[in-house]
Amino acid sequence: MKKLALLFTALLGCAVASGQDEIWINPDTAYAEADATVAEIEAVSSIYNGSGYELDVYWQRDTTMLPPGWEVDFCEKNGCFPASAQDTIFTISQKENAPLSAVFRPNGILGTGWMRVRLYSGSSGLHFEKKAVFIATANGETATLEPASAASIAIFPNPVNGLLTVVAADANFKGSWTVANAAGQTVLARADAPSSGHLDVSTLSQGLYILNVRTKEGRLVAAKKFSVQ
Repeated sequence: MKKLALLFTALLGCAVASGQDEIWINPDTAYAEADATVAEIEAVSSIYNGSGYELDVYWQRDTTMLPPGWEVDFCEKNGCFPASAQDTIFTISQKENAPLSAVFRPNGILGTGWMRVRLYSGSSGLHFEKKAVFIATANGETATLEPASAASIAIFPNPVNGLLTVVAADANFKGSWTVANAAGQTVLARADAPSSGHLDVSTLSQGLYILNVRTKEGRLVAAKKFSVQ
């Protein structure tokens, strides 16, 4: 009987420790875009506790990349926190879907910013570690941008698994294209991009990407989200 009790305890411990597969971030890469003149751009996600146990979740900013002049807060069920906040904890009940988001303030500045957050268990016996990425693009015409005709960019198909077609409304537009992944790393580039053409994205892994379109002088005129399947 004593051996059976020990075996039951060990099996229970294994079940609790396997909680990593029962904690979900949805989506794990959240994207939002708006005009650069808006006060805030919010990229929204959530964390689900399917473990059957009340769960304490620690979070910390892993990496943040913002255009100069931008600001961002990370938000969870207890509120929103500035860049100075680290190792904050919140609790989610069994089967609870708790909100996560990043609130970007572009302050009228065009560009794409992102923040990666690490979330991990603060509960004894239940171990997990997840990462969530939040991306925001501020676009539109301001006094510092090229004419709106140059910034009018269309991409298709989306999702894509081969050639991505890029078309500018201005037939005379010349500039460059760069593709960044969810971590903000440039994975493709074309320096002599025409007003319309193609990018071969077949070598990219499945996931979310951002196409940045710039003038010859390097001024960003558009940032478009697309996914590779």
